[in-house]
Parts: sequence; C-alpha cells; structure tokens
Amino acid sequence: MQEIKLVTAPDAPNPPGPFSHAAVVGDWVHTSGMGGLDPKTGQVVSDDVIEQTRQAILNTERILAAAGCTLQDVVKSVVYLTDMADYPRVNAIYEERFAPHKPARTCVAVSALPVRERMKLDTVAIRRRG
Repeated sequence: MQEIKLVTAPDAPNPPGPFSHAAVVGDWVHTSGMGGLDPKTGQVVSDDVIEQTRQAILNTERILAAAGCTLQDVVKSVVYLTDMADYPRVNAIYEERFAPHKPARTCVAVSALPVRERMKLDTVAIRRRG
C-alpha cells in the first residue's frame, strides 16, 4: 500500500475547511479545489471572475510547486462555475495560463461556492521522473 503524503503550500490561502492543499500518492498529485482567494486575507481578490480565475490558477500553481509539479504536469482538471455565462472568460484565462498544454478537463455549474467565489479549480498532476 502506498503512503499518502499531505501537502500544504505556505504561499497559498489556508483551506476554508478541514482539508489539505493536496494529497500525493506515489507520483500522483491531487489538489483540493482552489478559488480566487488572497493568501494573506483568505477573501476573494475581487468579485470579477477573471481576477478570481487568475488567482485560483496562481494558488493551484503554488500548491503544485510545493508538491514538486508545475501546471504542465496537470493531466486532468475540473472547473466549477456558479454562472455558466462566465465560461468564455474563464476559458480565456485558463488557456493563457495552461498553453500550450491542454489537460483533460471537466467544467460544471454549481449553485454556490464558499466565500463569494464564482469559480474553483481542482487538478490531478503527475510528478515526472527526471
């Protein structure tokens, strides 16, 4: 049985609940859902979905780095939106940050997210052996 290592990134916001930033099993890294929270205040950076998306990806990037990965190691992501009308704007930022890498992805609409978040992102990445 493989050990589960829990990861906390010091430069990412504290989780707004009883969970870790990521769990690592072998070479697989599973991040918790990250929204557009400011790491210092724990509040959303803005009510604007574009700013929240930028921050959510930055937070995810920091968590992946703490686990030994980058955005280019992501094999699957899930984007949660409180309003599907935001889909094109979120996609634009997502494509900008993940380009040219295009991991498998699911996008779902949810009725609400914590702390006034309009979007949230979780990922699965693989740590590559050098």
